[in-house]
Amino acid sequence: MKKILFAALLLVAGFTTSCVKDDLYDGPASISNLKFNPEAVTPKDAVTVSATITDLRSVSSAVLKYSIGGGSAQSVNMTASGDVYSGVIPAQADKTVVTFHVEALNEKGYVAKSADKSYTVAAIVVDYSGLYLNELNGNVKFMELHNRGTKDIPLEGVYICKDSENDQPVWVCDDRTLAPGQFLLLYSEDVQADHPTHPEALIFHSGLSAKKNVRIQLFNPAGSSIDDFNLTAIAKTAPASYSRNTDKKWAHAPATPGAANQESTDYVIGLQ
Repeated sequence: MKKILFAALLLVAGFTTSCVKDDLYDGPASISNLKFNPEAVTPKDAVTVSATITDLRSVSSAVLKYSIGGGSAQSVNMTASGDVYSGVIPAQADKTVVTFHVEALNEKGYVAKSADKSYTVAAIVVDYSGLYLNELNGNVKFMELHNRGTKDIPLEGVYICKDSENDQPVWVCDDRTLAPGQFLLLYSEDVQADHPTHPEALIFHSGLSAKKNVRIQLFNPAGSSIDDFNLTAIAKTAPASYSRNTDKKWAHAPATPGAANQESTDYVIGLQ
């Protein structure tokens, strides 16, 4: 009888332990997919800023904060549609530079803040259709962009995310232009010491491995996708570079940092 009673007590204790509720994560909310619309802003356009905000508890409030020409910050309360929050920046004068970010407060009192974005009113509409991710190498640890178009492409504000568009950018371009046919070479911070003369502005702040699946996404300043190198479904160690042929298909080829790729027939299935 004592053995039966002891076993019953153990069973009850185990059941009670299993029913203890796990503590929820205490920390700030996650802010991702920060975008603005329209992408080319004229003096007559109010600009809608949107972001995805998620939290295991609940989001108490979200605020869009913006400044005009480097002035003091102004705030707009954002409205929610599911996890997507939006707010509107009023129309601004010609040539005005607007900088903004999103802040989210959750029920535990934690404040999350997104990265800053900016736009210039009446800026020249940029055609990014000729801009491509051209080569990625996890052995030498570099990425390369290529202008395959026929016109200059201003790159200011163009950015790269690694592994997920929810991540903070690993690289944001400064005020530079990529001429037709020109390449832009970016090295990982992991090998920055091996390239002491390479400009700091052309260093991306992440590693890059030839043995791990990876996703590299190229975005325009408004947050719209320009190019997407998605290797997450392909488990294969890269023998050389992931390199784009002239037909724009990805293949394995010898590394050619900052120069035209070598044509290859070793196509990477799943990247076409």
